[in-house]
Amino acid sequence: MAKFELPTMLNYTRSIIPSNGVFTCLTNEEKELPVFVTSQTVRGTISNYAGIGRSGKTSDNEQVKLLDINNANIKAIDVCYLPENASVFKLKFSLTFAGHSSAPGACNNPDYFEQLESFAALYKEKNGYTELAKRYLTNIINGRWMWRNRYATNKQVAIQLNETTFVFDVNSALDTDYSDYEGFGELTQQISQSLSDTTPPLRLQVSGTGNLGFGQEVYPSQEFVDSKENKKGKVLASQLYGNTGQRQATMHSQKIGNAIRTIDTWHKKADSYGAIAVEPYGVVQQRAEAVRLPSNKDDLYHHLTYLTALIESLQSEEAIADSAHYVMACLIRGGVFSGESKKDKKK
Repeated sequence: MAKFELPTMLNYTRSIIPSNGVFTCLTNEEKELPVFVTSQTVRGTISNYAGIGRSGKTSDNEQVKLLDINNANIKAIDVCYLPENASVFKLKFSLTFAGHSSAPGACNNPDYFEQLESFAALYKEKNGYTELAKRYLTNIINGRWMWRNRYATNKQVAIQLNETTFVFDVNSALDTDYSDYEGFGELTQQISQSLSDTTPPLRLQVSGTGNLGFGQEVYPSQEFVDSKENKKGKVLASQLYGNTGQRQATMHSQKIGNAIRTIDTWHKKADSYGAIAVEPYGVVQQRAEAVRLPSNKDDLYHHLTYLTALIESLQSEEAIADSAHYVMACLIRGGVFSGESKKDKKK
């Protein structure tokens, strides 16, 4: 098998571009209002293992002192709740699909650049983008991007394409097949075409609703807290609402994008883990594990090194290999995939 040395400069511009999501709610009077993040101070107890188990205190008296209710764990946190006159939340964002996977954004090896272009052209010729488009669209419709809010009942997702809006009733099961639903075929075709062509990008408006119950908690993204600079124990993602000084709840674009690209069922632990987000090493954050290790020879860099084999399989085989789907999904994801420079090798 012919082997390439990865270029020292190689990157792809991402092809799926979501905006931040914005939370609103629908009142009993069918008014749409913003959902706000507020702060509150809570008085908690010491309940974590490190608080006692790793304290070094072994005697009963010492541990009793640590657990004294007078030593309460008081902290300020952000919270987010629906108002008392609303039981339905709404999360909306815009989504762009572009054809950036047809060629690298930057590559300092002309021969390898041509190989990557050939791979994309063959993949398009065999309708590979259609398979990926179906998977991306399914994750838009099933509301995976709602994350913790997905436990809501009576969920619906609306996708606006130009002047047409398609509305889908969302099943609780993430692996529900929506291919027979009205609009699925048209949306799949539009997404596939936009990913495979350099024509104007496809722009969608996406919104999802669900019933959480009156005054129930809503789950926006959570910001990283630097304990040295911020005294809050939890900070929720938000944006200022007009000139009111109030904070409207938001969902990070990264979390929305991660949910949409959770389509990798081609890895070796798919029977146990199901679909995971497309990543060069198949990192599964929920399990603190990487399932596409270099030692298994199914990570992105292994396949890019042996790109010729993927091209030959597209040329000679009727069915598209799982590894070809995975590599193209990684290129659509975008990122810096440069190899090691000669200077670094000498070190």
